Amino acid sequence: MRFFKSGLQRQMGFYILFIGIVFLTMAVEIELFLRGKEVLGLLRDQLGGPDAADLVSRILLKVRVMLSTLLLAIGLVMMLFIKRIMFPLERIIERTRAMSAGDFSVALPEESRDELGELARHINDLNANEQELILLTKNMTAQLRETLTEGDEATKIGEAVELLDELDEALDEFGRSFYQC
Repeated sequence: MRFFKSGLQRQMGFYILFIGIVFLTMAVEIELFLRGKEVLGLLRDQLGGPDAADLVSRILLKVRVMLSTLLLAIGLVMMLFIKRIMFPLERIIERTRAMSAGDFSVALPEESRDELGELARHINDLNANEQELILLTKNMTAQLRETLTEGDEATKIGEAVELLDELDEALDEFGRSFYQC
C-alpha cells in the first residue's frame, strides 16, 4: 500500500520534503557561519576563553530546535489542510462515479460554504437537470410511439412533427438552463 493515495497528497509530501531540505540547508549554513573563524574569534575575544565554543554549540542547538519545530508545524498544517480538502473531494469523486454509472439517486452533501460546497451544489444541479432531461426524453418518446401507432397516416405525421418540435424546443430550453447552473 502506498503512503500517499492521491496526487494532491503526493504533492504535499513533496512540498514538505522540499521545505525540510531548505531548513536542513539553513541549519548547515548557520552552523558553518557560527563556527567560522570570524564569529568564533569574535566570541573568544569578547568572552575571553573556551566559553565561545560552548556558546556556539548552545546557539546551534536552539537553531536546530527552532527549525525542527517550524518544519513540524508546517508539515502538520499542510497535512490538516490536505485532509480538509481530500475527505470532501473523495466523497465528491465517489458519488460522481455513481452518477456517471447511471445512479442518479445519489446527491452530494452541500454542507460547506467553500469552493467544494459550491462544486457539490453545481454537480447536484447538473444531476437534477440530467434526470429531468432523461424523464422528458422518455415521456416524449412514449408520446411519439403512441402517436405513430394510432390514427390515420396524415394525423400521425402531423402529430409526430409537433411532438418532435416540442422535444426540440424542450431540449433547447434544457440547454439554456443547463449552462446557467
